[in-house]
Amino acid sequence: MYYKEVDKRYREVMAAFLKKHYRYHTMNSWNKSNSYANNIKLYNIDKPADIDSNKCWEMIGVAQWQEKLSSLLEDFGKKHNWLWQAGINGRSGGYVVLYRGGIKPSGYKSYCIHCGQKNYQAVVDGEVGICGRCDARARVNFKQTHMQVFTLPGKEVDMHWDFDGWTLSDLRERVELVQDFDMLSDDLVAAYFDICRNYRITEEEILVPKTIKVLEPIV
Repeated sequence: MYYKEVDKRYREVMAAFLKKHYRYHTMNSWNKSNSYANNIKLYNIDKPADIDSNKCWEMIGVAQWQEKLSSLLEDFGKKHNWLWQAGINGRSGGYVVLYRGGIKPSGYKSYCIHCGQKNYQAVVDGEVGICGRCDARARVNFKQTHMQVFTLPGKEVDMHWDFDGWTLSDLRERVELVQDFDMLSDDLVAAYFDICRNYRITEEEILVPKTIKVLEPIV
């Protein structure tokens, strides 16, 4: 649906593909920055005949779909070493947008193996690391430098380029990136319809833990 073949032998064909590609805001309309994007709103997509329309709309807010969506977006970022990432934007989350980003040291030195709480202080050799959140004696140092992914949502992508000064190699690289982004958009739609086709929504009652204050005798 979104992916298009592009003849990468010709500069003008590649430039035309990039110039004509759908675009959307990287933040808000007032920010005036935009990037390559695709409209994935349900009313914009050709729904398979075997998918119930009402069910299709209900699935959007289900936690399992949101987890699947996050996983697909994360896989795209990992594939591009987080220099390029895909995210959802728009008032109703109806657009998938290509973002710039990266990865850098987070500054965390240790973490609690009991609750996962991270800490900027390293555990000194020979000492017991106590977690500041759960008080467990289970804080250990990261074996490798802990890295943190960052996104640049206000950064535009190719907004003002006419691509005349780009080399053929650079043009091909950008076209292949955008094609990969378009394939991701196709994968998002396919995954969503797959869930609609193979699952139904049911209600399940869960017990939510609640912290309360109680009296404890002083020993």
